[in-house]
Amino acid sequence: MRVDNQALWYCVRQRAGPLVKECRALRPSYSKTDTPDIRREKAEIKRNSGDSSVCRTRRDRLELRLALFGSDGIFYTLTFDREHEPHSLDETRRKWKSFLYRLRRWSGKREIDYIYLIEGRHGDHRYHIHAVLRDSDFPPAVVRYLWPYGIDVDDQPLLKGEMDSYSRLAEYMNKERSDGVIIPLDKKLWVVSQSLRRQLPPLEKWRDESGIIEIPPGAVVLQEQPPYRNRFGCYTYAKWFSPPFNERARARANNLGIESNK
Repeated sequence: MRVDNQALWYCVRQRAGPLVKECRALRPSYSKTDTPDIRREKAEIKRNSGDSSVCRTRRDRLELRLALFGSDGIFYTLTFDREHEPHSLDETRRKWKSFLYRLRRWSGKREIDYIYLIEGRHGDHRYHIHAVLRDSDFPPAVVRYLWPYGIDVDDQPLLKGEMDSYSRLAEYMNKERSDGVIIPLDKKLWVVSQSLRRQLPPLEKWRDESGIIEIPPGAVVLQEQPPYRNRFGCYTYAKWFSPPFNERARARANNLGIESNK
């Protein structure tokens, strides 16, 4: 969609590993003379998108951090046996820190990339840990060897096929809410290592005469929202994997014996 030179679009793009999220908008400004109906209509442009290239929700923020692993991430579920079962969130966190120390000693690195989440509400209400680690640093055999609290360690790739996205896992890792008992209300549900947080590129912001989001050839389009418009403005959004990441992801899935989505 083209617009005249007087109406410049606000453009925002966020990159994270192979993931690119971009939105473009003609955003209205509010006026003291706006009626309630006019303000409501203007707000539709500002609030229309259920997704965004910026970190608006916990799912958005986690999706971007997961994308920094690219095709190198493994999603682990670390389960405690009865002998080592923790009985509080603080005890579970101490055991995680002890395991993290073992990972650092094994790798010889002071900092490693990880995301971890402690859960305990669903199922049999036993505490367990989800962790995302780099396969190049800690393949499944190494994690099983280093996990000292049981033999039940499950591993899954971050992306299960060509058309999968990090938002699936981000939504899963945000499904459990603090209940004030098993997970205290003031505790973070998932935690990102400092080394991983530093890898997130800054937002790209600019003004443009065009509202067209140009997705490069060969990209895997994950989401493409048609322009939403009313008399006060317009909003459009897209999300994709930059090429040639889709080829690497397909090869990774094939190596792990996962059937790619068609």
